[in-house]
Amino acid sequence: MITNDGSGGKFVKKKRWTAKLFLAASLSFGIALSAMPTPMQAQALSKIDSEAKAISQADSLNLIPDGVKVTAKLDSGNWEIRFRGDKTDISKNPYLQGYITLNAKDGSIVQYNASLQSDFVYPYGSDPFDESTFKFSIEEALDIAVTFMKQQGWKLKDSWMNDPYPISDYIAGREFHTSRLHIFRFDRSHDGVRDGSNGASVTVDRVTGDVRAYSVVWDDHSFQPNTVNEAAPTMISMKEAADLLYNAVDPFLKWQAIKDPDQPRLVYALHPNYVLAIDGTIPSEYEWENPSIPEKIKPSYSDALAKKRLLSMYDLNLEYINGKLAYRLRLKPEINFFQEGLHPAIDAHTGEWLDFLNQPIEKPFPPAGEWLVEAAPAGKIDYAAAIVWDNHLLQLQNEPFIQDGYTLVPFRELLTKLGTKITWDPAAREVTASLGGTTIELTIDSKTAHVNGKAIKIEAPPRLKNGRTYIPARLVLETFGVSVGWNSTYRLVLVSTEENAPSPSKEELKRYAFQAQLNWESNVLK
Repeated sequence: MITNDGSGGKFVKKKRWTAKLFLAASLSFGIALSAMPTPMQAQALSKIDSEAKAISQADSLNLIPDGVKVTAKLDSGNWEIRFRGDKTDISKNPYLQGYITLNAKDGSIVQYNASLQSDFVYPYGSDPFDESTFKFSIEEALDIAVTFMKQQGWKLKDSWMNDPYPISDYIAGREFHTSRLHIFRFDRSHDGVRDGSNGASVTVDRVTGDVRAYSVVWDDHSFQPNTVNEAAPTMISMKEAADLLYNAVDPFLKWQAIKDPDQPRLVYALHPNYVLAIDGTIPSEYEWENPSIPEKIKPSYSDALAKKRLLSMYDLNLEYINGKLAYRLRLKPEINFFQEGLHPAIDAHTGEWLDFLNQPIEKPFPPAGEWLVEAAPAGKIDYAAAIVWDNHLLQLQNEPFIQDGYTLVPFRELLTKLGTKITWDPAAREVTASLGGTTIELTIDSKTAHVNGKAIKIEAPPRLKNGRTYIPARLVLETFGVSVGWNSTYRLVLVSTEENAPSPSKEELKRYAFQAQLNWESNVLK
């Protein structure tokens, strides 16, 4: 229902719109979302020749929020419809505002832009970064955001998909991101393919479950080709794109000294954007040329290893970019960066991960993606053994080794992961681990172990190597009820702490082996 407020604008009142939601228990979307369907545009039956018809058409498309003042004017064949809500007592800024552009000939949507402004000066009453006060997990907050998106019912072409990819720390700071007010972002999805030129965001309060802010930006534009099926006859495959990009992309050397110009560090880096057209060519606007440094310096760290490690930061996606279907390398969701062009780099002498200020990055990086595993040249396995724990490859400080056919693993690192209580008696050269009423005692170089005081014979005794204690993996872990397997092809110790856990697939085993080799090279070939 539309009513006039007596001042030339109109107020729209309807029950559909809500900005305060709580978790819908029946919905469970998780972090990784597929496309969220939204209705197509309503069909206009006739030319729009008045302000009232323009506003009515926008309202029928569910584009006008509840309780806002609406105006419309005809401009160059399009109706420009603007809406605005009341100002808040706190921020004194427009609380809800936006605009809609409709084609006057047929009433179709040309543009839609709306936002409920983030009340970043909102008096929290508690530390907005104190997660102990939060009542909603990230997954539950995402459910709320998805529910909100679905409830709006915008009749726009295409649908939406969750955007998990990182924004820069600089942008996050400008947008006043906090742990409490979590911003979820969505991209347009055309034919199931991401189109990042149109997007939406929903800010959820993880203490109250309220939607504090949202924004949506959408415009009607063409897609070339319109569907993936149309592109299929001349389109290269994902595998072919991976091979081409892997061969084309090489790290370059640069001096990095933003924080301290007097103490530059020579680093390996990559360009911020790598895009490949679906015919296998590089679009002119994305062509790159690696810079060179004037000094003749031979880095201590392998450029081939740096390349694989740098590329492990990226996903390879098929996306629409400026309306054109293309393959694109995207920083993985787990990667933090300050701003575009200032991605993590690798010290060319030490192999250390560095941020743009040359500060070490302590956070573990995600494993290489499937595209890189398939594209990188297959090499021999140099590591003695690696450990996959509940389908996650462990990145250990001390490498396992094999002696007399038995895999020996670092005692403290592995059993700390299991949560055992550990003691070491240097005089007796004895290690003890206890968990849940079970205790195992092992003596260096002895083939006798004691489990809850009972002596048992073991075929592989514990060893000391470089001052570290190594133990037989299967014996010790199985003593604590953990399932242990061995994949001889990739030299992987497969540990499962859960009953009936699925075994890793052939593709997963290959990825674990690739990452294990990369970790080994990073530790050894510096």
